[in-house]
Amino acid sequence: MRDGLLHLYRGRDMNHRICIALIVLAALCGIAAAATDGDSDAASQIAVTGITKDPETLMPGDQGFITIEITNTGDESVSIDRAKLYTNDLAIVNDNAYDTVGDIGAGNAMEFTFTVKAKAAGGIFYPSFYLDYTSAGSMRTSIPVIVDDTCPQVSLLGVPETFAGGKTEDITVLVGNPRDGELGAITITPVTDNVKSDRTSSFVGNLGQDESAEVVFAITPLEEGDLTFEINYRNGVNEHSTTVSIPMTFGTDKTSADLVVNEVSVSTSGTTATVSGDVTNAGLEEAYSVMVTVGSPAVATNPNPVAVIGALEPDDFSGFEVTYSMQGAGSVPVLVTYKDEDGNIYEETFYVSGGNAMGSTGTDSAAGAAAQQMPAGGPGGNRNPLGSMGSGFARIPIIPIILGIVIIAGGLIAWRTGHLTRARNAIQARLHKEK
Repeated sequence: MRDGLLHLYRGRDMNHRICIALIVLAALCGIAAAATDGDSDAASQIAVTGITKDPETLMPGDQGFITIEITNTGDESVSIDRAKLYTNDLAIVNDNAYDTVGDIGAGNAMEFTFTVKAKAAGGIFYPSFYLDYTSAGSMRTSIPVIVDDTCPQVSLLGVPETFAGGKTEDITVLVGNPRDGELGAITITPVTDNVKSDRTSSFVGNLGQDESAEVVFAITPLEEGDLTFEINYRNGVNEHSTTVSIPMTFGTDKTSADLVVNEVSVSTSGTTATVSGDVTNAGLEEAYSVMVTVGSPAVATNPNPVAVIGALEPDDFSGFEVTYSMQGAGSVPVLVTYKDEDGNIYEETFYVSGGNAMGSTGTDSAAGAAAQQMPAGGPGGNRNPLGSMGSGFARIPIIPIILGIVIIAGGLIAWRTGHLTRARNAIQARLHKEK
């Protein structure tokens, strides 16, 4: 009986121990589950609240910055093990910057900035941002990054069909930004050696997306060649440049002033002669500081060595008279000088030879171009077959001269035949009789 009771007691004790062990194990599992649930809840409080990229769009080979902001929106702090950015399309310059992070308190924010470098290929890439928690689990976010090789658009405005050596032209450089994001520190510089410019460079500054700016350069070409402008700019911290060029070919300016001499005549008085006529502006631009004189072998003399006309608008004209002396016969060069609105000096030469007016096209004295002969008055000239003064022949008083010659000849004949003496005696006798 005693042995049976002992055996029963021992069995009940074993069962009791087993029950206690099961209760303790269940309690531990509950505590572990509660801890896991707490960590999970804390991790769910972390949210990505901002992503910024500088520059907004990369160019091939550019470096840029990606900044991710996270915020703890809960009431408990969360322990963060590390933050990483993973991608096969971009190079991560500071890959190990956030291998150790630490806790982020309730309601606080934290930023992670990664330096990336674009490869040669363009496109849209999606690097992944990972945030690993100390207890367990992680958070993942994809970030789109654009790599685009589009450059600023550059245009030149106000370019003439042809240039003239020494003549200033206003060339407008138009710069536009077609990229996503801002371009900074934009500078425009003319880099051609054979031109003069009113400025060595022009600073434009920043241009936002789809914005543009214009800069005017006063360009004076010295010789033919290419006119080139260099545009330097920044995309984020990355420096870039682009160029735009146009050919500069010298030729006749179709819109410039064109001075023509008409109605030329020459009269002599003693040892001097006077050349007179009209100067007409047959061009499309105004001529300034117009002056007329004579050149070698003629020597301008008083009283009118130089005829100062002043400004001549298109289709306007003005008369002139220049006094000169010259030894012997020959052509008399009539020099017409004027300026354009930029102060460039031009000279046109017209020749008066034997009374016939012959001219040459004007030359820009700054360029030193050779004159080419053409008749005065423009193409076709004045060809008067009746006189020796060209178009000025019509201005000579032919009829009065002929009448004077007839009167003089008649007087000589009357004197030689005695009619003049008899007439004089008759007049004297009549006057005496009246007394």
